[in-house]
Amino acid sequence: MKGNYTNQTMRNPWLSVFAIALGAIALVITEFLPVGLLPDICRSFGVLEGTAGLAVTSTALLGAVAAPLTTIVIGQLDRRIVLLVLTFMLIVSSVLSVFAPSFGVFIIARIILGLGVGGFWAIAIASAVRLVPQDKIARASSIVLGGISIGTVVSVPTGTFIASHFDWRAAFTAASVFAVVTFIIQLILLPKIPMKQGVRVNDYVELFRFNKIRMIFAIVVFLVGGQYAAYTYVTPYLQQVTGTSSNVLGVLMLIYGIVVCLGNFIGGFISKIGLQRMNAMTAFIYLVSLAAISLLGHSSIIVTIALITWAFAWGMAPLGAQLWIFSSIRNAPEAAQAIFTGVFQLSISVGSLIGGVAVNAINLTSSMWLGVILVALALIMTFMVGRDDNESSGKLSTEN
Repeated sequence: MKGNYTNQTMRNPWLSVFAIALGAIALVITEFLPVGLLPDICRSFGVLEGTAGLAVTSTALLGAVAAPLTTIVIGQLDRRIVLLVLTFMLIVSSVLSVFAPSFGVFIIARIILGLGVGGFWAIAIASAVRLVPQDKIARASSIVLGGISIGTVVSVPTGTFIASHFDWRAAFTAASVFAVVTFIIQLILLPKIPMKQGVRVNDYVELFRFNKIRMIFAIVVFLVGGQYAAYTYVTPYLQQVTGTSSNVLGVLMLIYGIVVCLGNFIGGFISKIGLQRMNAMTAFIYLVSLAAISLLGHSSIIVTIALITWAFAWGMAPLGAQLWIFSSIRNAPEAAQAIFTGVFQLSISVGSLIGGVAVNAINLTSSMWLGVILVALALIMTFMVGRDDNESSGKLSTEN
């Protein structure tokens, strides 16, 4: 991934990178807002918890489809225009959610959001690094990824707090205002971001030529699927099984989000022990914490400790998987980002969907156990990749 920095514009490139990161924050907040609002959404539309989980499933499913397709369809189109269109889709989705008269209309709003999320995640980092000098690419990437982390931290506790004082529609009203402000800032700060060449279908095909790449993507599927099979329903679980009050729940979810950020930061240092080891350690910590919540859900002390441990593991998990993939790919970073986004979003969709089926068919605890099973499969596959992996096998070479 190469920078394309130029002095032809008077705009400060870091303000432009900030505008892209702000879009990431707005999109992530809105994508995961329903997790903190699930009980209120259920009551408002008269649906079961598992059915309400479709608010997460539908967005992620469309995001999975949109990520690789968007990069092909937009070709060499100015990325400024694309980013503005995707942010505008966020505004449409948020406003429609506020006024949704039925659960069906609400899901349509979430589908629109999914198209925006998939496309934005697929091109955001690649667009940001084209705005800065070559030696500043890592910093630009980290700023956009930081926006995603901030959105993850803010979404659930903010939604829970607003819902406890007003209602779930008020939370989406706040998200709508934030989306409009983000669009205006991007309109002002983003310069033209021309592309010399878009992503080709063949770039995606090349990614899956090697067994190691296929295995790592499979690990992502199980790990992320396990996360959202459980996390999508963690709010009603804590309320109904653990007996957590609404006020305490908001604090817990805020702590969860902060620890996720901390795990993401520390993960950068832990990666030095080797990416295979890092991912195995992350999956193991993840497995133990989810199992503790599943087994001892009625103990508020144990659940609190396990929830914080879970958050730390999740903070490291996406980073570890993404680094593992990118360390194995050298000459197709944009395609890799799009596929990673697609696989990630698809895994969210499948995880939240099967978690919802389990909740409706059995109980809320079953979603936690489903998370345990999927994370256990991810751990097993991590060891299958090989302990002696020197992070060079399976790299896409120029010999393709």
